[in-house]
Amino acid sequence: MVIKESIESRIRWLIISFTVVVSVFFIGLLVVYAWVIEDNIFNRIVSEEARYIEQQFDETGERVTPRIPFMSLHRDWKELPEHVQVLRQQSPERIEFPLNDGGTIHIREVQLGNTSQLLSANVSSYEISKVYLPKLIPWILFVLIVVVLCAYVLARYLGRIVVSPLQQITTAVIRNEDSKPLTFEHTFTENEIGYLAQTISSSFNRLHGALQRESDFSRDISHELRTPVAIVKMVTGRIRANEPLNADAINKVKSAVKEIEDTVGVLLALSREESVQKEPLSLLQEVEHCIINHFGLSRVEGAQLDIDIPSSYRVVCNKNLLHMMLNNLINNVVNHASVVVLNITLTGHRFTFSNPVDATPPDDVLSPNVKASHSGGLGQGLHLVKRICERYGWKVTVTTADTEFVLSVTFS
Repeated sequence: MVIKESIESRIRWLIISFTVVVSVFFIGLLVVYAWVIEDNIFNRIVSEEARYIEQQFDETGERVTPRIPFMSLHRDWKELPEHVQVLRQQSPERIEFPLNDGGTIHIREVQLGNTSQLLSANVSSYEISKVYLPKLIPWILFVLIVVVLCAYVLARYLGRIVVSPLQQITTAVIRNEDSKPLTFEHTFTENEIGYLAQTISSSFNRLHGALQRESDFSRDISHELRTPVAIVKMVTGRIRANEPLNADAINKVKSAVKEIEDTVGVLLALSREESVQKEPLSLLQEVEHCIINHFGLSRVEGAQLDIDIPSSYRVVCNKNLLHMMLNNLINNVVNHASVVVLNITLTGHRFTFSNPVDATPPDDVLSPNVKASHSGGLGQGLHLVKRICERYGWKVTVTTADTEFVLSVTFS
């Protein structure tokens, strides 16, 4: 998907446009308010003067002259300019009338007994709005520019704290490689964006883990089951051909089926997402459980076990994978040790399996398909142990000294 429009620029222009519209609206509202206030002041002055003239006529019976110099009395509309008469005919309720010279007069009827006259006030020289508005326009524009600049700064700030984290998330997703988990260079604040980043990272990595497990499962199962499946197919062919099966063929089938069962069980467990579900487990209790229930170890006569693990130690992991790791380590001792003498110890967070061996194992014994020359195994057991340790971030090392094989797992 191509990003055609930046959210940051859209937010910036929306805030600036909103600020300009609101500022122009309030500036216009203030100008209109000033005009309305000014006109109402003139109207009140004219009304007060008309009331005074009517009061004086009621008391004395005489028509008095307006007290305010810019006001005058007219007997009828004919004494006023012709265009004022036209405007009055068009709008009888009108009070304010423009003059040809750009000025303005306010007219109000005055009731003097049975007759009515017109009180006009030429307020042209007192209209401040028209005079000062041109002088205020530069200041209004200056204030408008300052407000717009403040809005621009606010938009930039909002873009940095809101849009910038989204851009970081987008950049991390775009640059992420298929073989690596999604990580962010910066730590997000604990708000909606931080929650979104955490959710995206978690979902992305879960999907990545599922795809990686599927890839590992496909690769491992296609490699590890090829030989036992070939053996089963060969024996099946002999059965169909009605050829007799000797003891060697039957043992090969049993061995192949056992290999398929063990391999499928391990690989399916690693491929399931439930393998990442963790719980605190007593390491001593789980070790004892695997030793007691291990079929191969129970059939070894004279096996010696030395277990030194504090009963209070807890390890956080998936129980099935921990049992699988322990069973593979016990299998390694039962099948490849010169004597089944097993020492299991825990020092700090370092968990150690050690047993005597006749020959030095290969240096890369933790790699897949690596085994000693005399071994009849698949070369997959210790590699699966390594994969389980990598799943939980545990460090696994193998050392050989004085014909003793030592495998250590350092719990994180």
